[in-house]
Amino acid sequence: QADLNISVDGEVNVTSTENKINKTYDFHGTTFENTYTADDQASGTILKYSPATSATLNGSEIYYLRATGSWAQANATDDTAGAKFLIGVGLGGNSQSVGVLLKGFVRIASTEILNVPTNVDGLPVYMSTTSGHFDFNAPSSSGNIVRIMGYAIDDEAGDVLVYFDPDKTWVEIA
Repeated sequence: QADLNISVDGEVNVTSTENKINKTYDFHGTTFENTYTADDQASGTILKYSPATSATLNGSEIYYLRATGSWAQANATDDTAGAKFLIGVGLGGNSQSVGVLLKGFVRIASTEILNVPTNVDGLPVYMSTTSGHFDFNAPSSSGNIVRIMGYAIDDEAGDVLVYFDPDKTWVEIA
């Protein structure tokens, strides 16, 4: 097995004459805790962007891209803090040089995910009413926003491997 790094200055196209291109993550062969050995490690689509500010984003926390071009912690208490906006997970660094995970697998620190049940596999995780946090319980108070952030794959010592794929829809509780 070898690592493959491709660095180019232009466009890269991958084409298959048989239309068979796969991207495989094997957490069965090598468990996630041995693949992502520290919190905030991720694989997937990462966006390095923040024209308004060059802020340091906390790892394992949910952020939304504000109309001002800066990232702020998402919060499900109302529809102004992430309900309808682009969502990402902070990777513990600068928003312009480290970026945010838009979609993929990420190890979420135990301190940033609430109400972790005994068995997490396959369960949805939601945007929390606690700023920046994930939650296994959907918000339930009037005015709260319910938006799925992704699904839990596995857990280890309180940390949770999440397939981060924020739902494009959300519901406000009456």
